[in-house]
Formats: sequence, structure tokens, C-alpha cells
Amino acid sequence: MAKTTTNSKPKPYENNPFFVATNGLDLLFKKAQSVGIALAILAALSFISSVPSLFTNPSGDASTTTQTAAQQQAEAQKFADAIAAIPLEVWLIAGGIGLLILLIVITVGIVIRGVADFTSAQLANGKDVTLSEAFRSVFSNFWGYAWVMVVVGVKVFLWTLLFIIPGFIMAYRYSLSGVAFFENKLRGNAATKHSAALTKGAWLTTYASQNLLNLLTFGAIAYLLAPGTNGVLYRQLTDAGEVKPKAHVLSWLTLIIPFVLLVLIIVVAVSLAILLFSMAASGELKTN
Repeated sequence: MAKTTTNSKPKPYENNPFFVATNGLDLLFKKAQSVGIALAILAALSFISSVPSLFTNPSGDASTTTQTAAQQQAEAQKFADAIAAIPLEVWLIAGGIGLLILLIVITVGIVIRGVADFTSAQLANGKDVTLSEAFRSVFSNFWGYAWVMVVVGVKVFLWTLLFIIPGFIMAYRYSLSGVAFFENKLRGNAATKHSAALTKGAWLTTYASQNLLNLLTFGAIAYLLAPGTNGVLYRQLTDAGEVKPKAHVLSWLTLIIPFVLLVLIIVVAVSLAILLFSMAASGELKTN
């Protein structure tokens, strides 16, 4: 019996990054609930682990700021002598353990991102996804997927050498490479080229869709946003072809406001540092 297919009308192109992200979240929990729950737990754990750092005193203990230059130099010399006394064997063991931990962290990161990208590829086609299915696909294609991530990293680094901004832009033009790997079975450089072709003329919409809600929640739901958002982006960019609608004004605000805030923070930090330095200098002059 011939297989019947239903051709549904493609959904309209959405250039408002807020709706791209919220539609992605809705799609994630409708079609990939187990993946969404797992990523929500991961996002919560990541946020909880970062909370203690918000309450640490960045200025350090008050007694250390009043130390004389001679005391600081003596402590630095003691520390250097203690480091020099450590045997070479201990350094080798510590280095091996550090390398092993680094490899584990990288592997876990690749698997988590792979689960998100596989889920995005399935959601782009309107398919249901389970967490176990996503893990199986990532592990069975681990080395091919890891190579795509290496190619993306190298390309973004090379573009960054051209005054940083090209690297920033290309990071988002290559951000759908992992989805292309699972969706179209594209390997290495072919996956990055396909992602760059899809996002040509739409990198700003891609950037804002992936980051707007993340910025509004101070990074608390970063893990949760990626699968659905990239699934929506991949589907609509594929349907749109070469000509994409202009970026929404909200996309421009998502790009500009963080940079303005960063500049303000830098100016305030530098001003406070100069003020504290001048106060410390005037205090030393009074004591002398």
C-alpha cells in the first residue's frame, strides 16, 4: 500500500526574537518533554551553583588591603619557595589529573550540546523526541559531532582574529552546525557551510532569538532555550530560502543594550578603582 503524506503549509517566518524563543519553549515541552525536564533540572542546578558567588566579597579581607609592600613581597616570596619545593613527580600527577578532569568536562559539554542539537533537528521536522533517543543518537555519532564542534571552534577563532567583531557574527552564523549534522548528515566543514548559508542575512535574528530570554533571566535558562529556539530557527530559515525578512527592532535592542551596559560597567569600575587608589594614596601620605 502506498504511503500517504500530508503536506502542511509552512509556518510564517517569525523575526521577533521573543516569539521565536517562546515558541521554541512551547515546542520543546510539547514534542520533547523529557528532554525539556532534564534541561530544566540542569539549568536549575547551574543557577543554584552560581548563587554563592553573588554573596562573596570581591574586595577580599580588609586586613590584606592594608598590608605594606614589604609584607606583600615577603608573602609572595614564601609562596614562590613553596611552589619550587614541590617535586616534579607531584607536578606530573597533578597535571595528569587536571588533564583527565578537563577531558571529562569537555566530553560532558559535547554530550549536553549534542542532545540539544539532536532535539532541535527533530523539532524542526515536528517530530517527538525522548531523552533516551537523544542520548543514543549522540553517543552513536559522538566523534563525528565532536569534529563538527572542533571545526566550528577553529573557524570562530580565526574569524575573531579579524578585530573580534567578525568572530562574534560568525559564531552565530555557525550556531546551527550541530543541527545540520543531525538533520542532513553533514560532516565537519559541510555542516558549518550549511549553517552559514541558512543564517546569511539573518544572523541578528539568530543572535537575538538565542539570547533575549537568556539575558532577561541572567543566564538562568540557557540550557533550556537552545533546543526549541534552534529548532524553530532551523525550520523557518530552511523554508525562507535565500531571502530573509529584516531583523526586528527588538533584535537590534538585544544587540545594543548589553554593549551599552558593558561600557557603563567598565566606566564605573575604572572610576571606582581610581577613587580607591587616590584615597589609599592620600591615606599613606597622611600617615607618613
